[in-house]
Amino acid sequence: MLMLRPVLAVVALLLAAPSQAQTGERTATPSKGLLWGSKMTIENQPCCTTLKGAKPADRSEAAVLAAVPERALRDGPILKLKLQGNRTLKITDCDDQYACQADRFRKHRLAAWWPALGYYVVTVGLYEDSMAYLISERDGRTTHVAAPPVLSPSARRAVALQSNPMSGVDLNVVDLTSDPPKVLEVSTMPACAGAGPHSFLRPKPVWIDDSRVRFEGVSPQPGDNPDTKQLLRVGDGTAEWECQ
Repeated sequence: MLMLRPVLAVVALLLAAPSQAQTGERTATPSKGLLWGSKMTIENQPCCTTLKGAKPADRSEAAVLAAVPERALRDGPILKLKLQGNRTLKITDCDDQYACQADRFRKHRLAAWWPALGYYVVTVGLYEDSMAYLISERDGRTTHVAAPPVLSPSARRAVALQSNPMSGVDLNVVDLTSDPPKVLEVSTMPACAGAGPHSFLRPKPVWIDDSRVRFEGVSPQPGDNPDTKQLLRVGDGTAEWECQ
């Protein structure tokens, strides 16, 4: 992840790359047992029969699993998700040095199921970091983003944010009208009055309407001005910081 760098002007970032290029960078289908460093395989068998004695990994995931018992299942270190065509996506946690190639430690937790969009949201916990997957129910295609995305009111867009001193700021705008989703990396910081050269985004993205996102909460950077404006205007393929 890269730290966002402040600029002196409002910047518009265009999603000019073709869908194929976006897919190559952000979206892929699990094959040969690994994807984005996670152990993921598609099996030609149905999901999800309740297993005797199976226990969810944590309370937040337990609530999600309880709401969709026919779609997802926790079996110890394995998360199973129902795919179309009577298939199952199996995601296995990695808790030792031989478990995964890209990262020794990796935990996967079902964060949400978006039925209208046909996506599972899976949080991926790394050793000292985290990210998230958007997984298509249709075929298991997986898009990686900075964090579990926050949907806009219309569910046409979403934003995913990591903002902390350890990993810096990683902000994604996700276009959910595209298949697969297009992910725009916002690589600048708002430069409104009161912003410092090392300011961070506040950690809670809140959609004001379908085109504006305000960042709320307490900045992870001590000394940040709590009144600095942090407002992102999102359009079709664009993202602009607003100070007015």
